[in-house]
Amino acid sequence: MGKEAKVLIFSMVSNLFISIAKILGGVFFHFGSLLADGLQTFSDFVTDVVSFFGAKFSKKQPTKTHPFGFGKVEYLTNLFVGILLFLLSIFIIYNGFHSSFHVPSLMVLWILIICFIIKAIVLFFLYSVGKKINSQLLITSFEESKMDLYSSCGVFIATILLQFSNEIYLFRYVDFVVGVIIGLLVLKTSFDILIDNSMNLIGKVEVDPKVTKEIEEFLLNIKGVEKVKIFLIRYGKYYKIQLIIEMDSNLTLRQVTRLEEKIKKELVRHRSFHVKYPTIYVTSHLED
Repeated sequence: MGKEAKVLIFSMVSNLFISIAKILGGVFFHFGSLLADGLQTFSDFVTDVVSFFGAKFSKKQPTKTHPFGFGKVEYLTNLFVGILLFLLSIFIIYNGFHSSFHVPSLMVLWILIICFIIKAIVLFFLYSVGKKINSQLLITSFEESKMDLYSSCGVFIATILLQFSNEIYLFRYVDFVVGVIIGLLVLKTSFDILIDNSMNLIGKVEVDPKVTKEIEEFLLNIKGVEKVKIFLIRYGKYYKIQLIIEMDSNLTLRQVTRLEEKIKKELVRHRSFHVKYPTIYVTSHLED
């Protein structure tokens, strides 16, 4: 089992435990904000399950009909996550408008603290492993799960303020306000996920200058390469790379062909680049 799958399973189990604790706490203590927070965490669990199976499918070997592999399946998976979050945000906002005033028990604070610590550990693994193995699924899961920490902080503050609602009448609306804010945060996250993955699905060129610069420097150090223009297109965890290369004009046709093959092998072999299926176009003159 790979690192990506292990982290997703760890996140799944953690989110299921946290969501059950929050939802039961919200129902038992009649606290709408905690219930909304629990529903958001449960969405994290569902998206982890979807992402897990999406990651499995995206690793299928290339076929004749899909010669560049199935890396873009991750974007379809993330689009499903975005749609799910959008629907959940509407429900949370609706539930916030229909919540009734109630002063929650201070036991809610202990539930939130325990859940916050567990969630912070999960986020650490999602981000660190996601960056290390260049997993778009783990990064998307991290971005979506961050909202859970923010909403938990909001519920924590609401719980404290509601203890003083008998003295300060305005605090009676805290549960309503926090519930709606949580819904709006989930709504924003859903739009971000939908927009970003839609662009990636139709073939957005990578704009990270650091990645492009590293590959460019690597190629220019290969003898025979004079200039290079790079186009990186994300396919999930890897890049489909297209190169326009100006080579030494003194090279013979056979030497050019050999150099092309060498460049392709070196790029794929260089694991930190996460490059697959390179395409090379050779030109005698490449404009800056």
